Amino acid sequence: MTGGHVAFFCTVGRGMERFVLHEVSSKLSAVEVESLPGKVFFKGNPDLCALRKVKSAERVFLLLHKGPPITECTGNVLVALRSLVQGDASLWLETLQVWETFQEQLPPQGTSHGQEKALKRRSNNDQTEPKPKTWKGETEEAAATPELPPPDPITHPLVGHSAEPVTFRVSCRCAGVCTKTMTAQDMSRIIGVSLSKQFGWKVDLQRPQLEIFVHLNDMYSVVGFPILRQSLANRDYIQRAGLRATTAWAMASMAEIGTAKYVLDPMCGVGTILLEAAMEWPHAIFLGIDKSESQLKIALKNVTKAGVLGSIAFLRGSVLDLPVIPESMDVVVSDIPFGRKFTCSKDITELLPDIIHQMERVLRVGGVLVLLLSQKLYYRLKTNYKFKSMESENLQDGGSQRGGENAKAEEQISERTLDFPTLIHVESHPVSLGSTEAVIFKCKKSSRAATL
Repeated sequence: MTGGHVAFFCTVGRGMERFVLHEVSSKLSAVEVESLPGKVFFKGNPDLCALRKVKSAERVFLLLHKGPPITECTGNVLVALRSLVQGDASLWLETLQVWETFQEQLPPQGTSHGQEKALKRRSNNDQTEPKPKTWKGETEEAAATPELPPPDPITHPLVGHSAEPVTFRVSCRCAGVCTKTMTAQDMSRIIGVSLSKQFGWKVDLQRPQLEIFVHLNDMYSVVGFPILRQSLANRDYIQRAGLRATTAWAMASMAEIGTAKYVLDPMCGVGTILLEAAMEWPHAIFLGIDKSESQLKIALKNVTKAGVLGSIAFLRGSVLDLPVIPESMDVVVSDIPFGRKFTCSKDITELLPDIIHQMERVLRVGGVLVLLLSQKLYYRLKTNYKFKSMESENLQDGGSQRGGENAKAEEQISERTLDFPTLIHVESHPVSLGSTEAVIFKCKKSSRAATL
């Protein structure tokens, strides 16, 4: 801890690094911000309320160690693993004190049933709580440290300065070259034994006071303490989630809602995107439309629980015939359903042009369209339909200002081939949804229409 700043890192889903970078810089005034695949490192004030405002991250940790891969430290992996914990003992105890300060700010929980279930979920490597998959073959296993003769416990600041030794478990996630020499469980065991010998701590796999996360791959080695008991993606204000909250927030942040008044999700489902947007930008008026009455009922419960019912309205209707006035929306943002989520007589790829035309119709000139597409839908959109690009729009503006006849002629020729004549493609950003890869697709509406 330097100058009042504490070292942290966040785990993030693949493709979400840019959003976390922006949030920790703008919301936390973080310094020394660095992004690596699956993680964002930074230094900031030990403010739990501020950390909870980071909406695009998965989990947040206190950083103990960040260094090169253990395979680069020494030819002996066993020695390298022990060196992760047998370094500066005062750093471990100092970080432990900071961790305890954060725990005092959390609601009382102790070793509740909820925490125990979470530990068992992680021990069983359950996939219902997605984690960033930045390396193929990455695994995570709990430590299975053998019984050791109890060493003399040292004084520590944890749990009210009790004389009892700290109980802990090690969770090791590893990928790359290091997995060829030993398993993640073996690595956890080695680290656990070293900690027990050095500090007199006691392993408890079911109900530990402290969890120690070790992430090892071919780019770096990282050790940290998780600050919160659960992922930041598990929002207390969402009663029943649909789309992952972090992805919903990322879509809303790309939609430029900060300057918008009317925001529409024409396929809103349980309302996750609108809810994330309303919690962050409460000044806007949000409308959700969906053909499923059961989904709308859940959406209503979600926004009621979150306390934003006054900002969000829901309407039953079809995205293929939106009951919305033309050019009345500043933002249209939606997760286009795909796979088993979509139950319709026609394939979603066949309906995609009609869906986007409806969104284009209700969007005002200068408005923003943000869609979440599967890779298959994105490829279909990119190869079978044409949008203006931001570059071509800038060139057309320049040609109009110059009054060049050639520029105008080229504009007319290109616009004749456009299927969405007023939509300007701004950016496409790939993100991971766990087992599925997707793309966030952003457009803006131009005043120009095709010349027929």
